[in-house]
Amino acid sequence: MKRVLLVEDSNTIRHILKVYLMRLKLDFLEADRADHGLRLLITQPVDLVIADFNLPGSMDGLEFVRRVRASEFSRVRQVPIVLLTGGKAPDLEAKALEAGASEFVRKPISIDSLATVARRHLALTEADTLGV
Repeated sequence: MKRVLLVEDSNTIRHILKVYLMRLKLDFLEADRADHGLRLLITQPVDLVIADFNLPGSMDGLEFVRRVRASEFSRVRQVPIVLLTGGKAPDLEAKALEAGASEFVRKPISIDSLATVARRHLALTEADTLGV
């Protein structure tokens, strides 16, 4: 089973993301801060990270991505990272991709759009997620 790490300070948003991705039959780890997410990435195998751009504390989503990409562990450096934001500034996507994000998605995102993004980064087909 593929494992997704959700790095999002809002319990509600983490819950919504899990509900949106439920049909993909994934295992989830959750972190409410970037530093906690980094610790989980180092200690647990993770196939995909979905992180918020705006995180509380001294490390925002961009800094989180930079630190993951600079990790001493190759399996951590290589994990795909999708950054989510509700921000409207036009330069956010360029900043995210420059930092090393695999994909940048603006909120609100639909169930189908999020599932498509997750499938792509987890290399899942429709058949994988439908139990066919």
